[in-house]
Order: sequence, then C-alpha cells, then structure tokens
Amino acid sequence: MAYIDMELNAQNMASPQPMVQTLRAMDQLSAGQVLKVTTTEPRSVRNFEAMCFQLGHKLMEIIAWDGEYTFLLQKA
Repeated sequence: MAYIDMELNAQNMASPQPMVQTLRAMDQLSAGQVLKVTTTEPRSVRNFEAMCFQLGHKLMEIIAWDGEYTFLLQKA
C-alpha cells in the first residue's frame, strides 16, 4: 500500500459533496502526494474515475466493501 499524505472521510455525504470535498483536499496536496477518500456514495466510483481521467490524477486503488468505497488518489 502507498504512503498516504492526507485522508478524507466523506461517508454519509450526498452527491456531489464527496467530489467537492475531494477536489478541495487535492488542492492542498503537492504533485505525487496521495489522498485516501472513504465514501458511502455508490456513484463515487464513476465520478472519481472521470475526475482522474479529466484532471490527470492517478486512481491508484478502489476498494468497495459492504457499501463503503475507499479510493487512493495520487495528485498529478
């Protein structure tokens, strides 16, 4: 597992709040740093994939378990 520079708990937030909070957190990181995001929003998988594709961030890992989604994102 990668070194995690920042963690964001976005559980129980309705869409689009997990994405909004993630974008704010990514703004605080330097290139190459890793953000761990945990959410319960099922649409987050699709949203995070699209965000990484559009902004050039690396989606290092997605873990889906029992209604909870964890993402490791590396800032471009």
